Amino acid sequence: MSLTVTTAATAAPLHLVCIGNGSANRITSTYGSAWASNGASAWGQAIGTRDVPFDDQVNIDLADDGTGRIRMPRAMLPPVRGGKDGWFEIKNVEKGENEITGTVQVNVFNSPKMRIDRIRGHISLSGKAGDYAGICQPYDPATVQRAF
Repeated sequence: MSLTVTTAATAAPLHLVCIGNGSANRITSTYGSAWASNGASAWGQAIGTRDVPFDDQVNIDLADDGTGRIRMPRAMLPPVRGGKDGWFEIKNVEKGENEITGTVQVNVFNSPKMRIDRIRGHISLSGKAGDYAGICQPYDPATVQRAF
């Protein structure tokens, strides 16, 4: 005879869909020439960054065992990245009573910080590629009502 005990400490998988916006950092370069008053000229390239605003959706799956994965906003993804089928691993997941935190492993040089406020449902992602803020709603993939 087996007995299954369920306690309040037993965690269930958490699936979130988040809608929001952000600002992606994009590298820009400009080529040009300059003339001095003595008639000399110089040719060069200026490299900088600019912020590109975007709206996007983020999906998050957090498992019972403390692991997690996330679909990042496309605008925040660099050309060279890891992930599998659009999903990226969330490392160092900490599920507290009031917040969930972790680090998204996009590539070796880019690991945005994730913070989800469990009271208000707010999410923030912040990293080298930009920032994102949104509002999350939980859903059950097995019973979700589809739009069509």
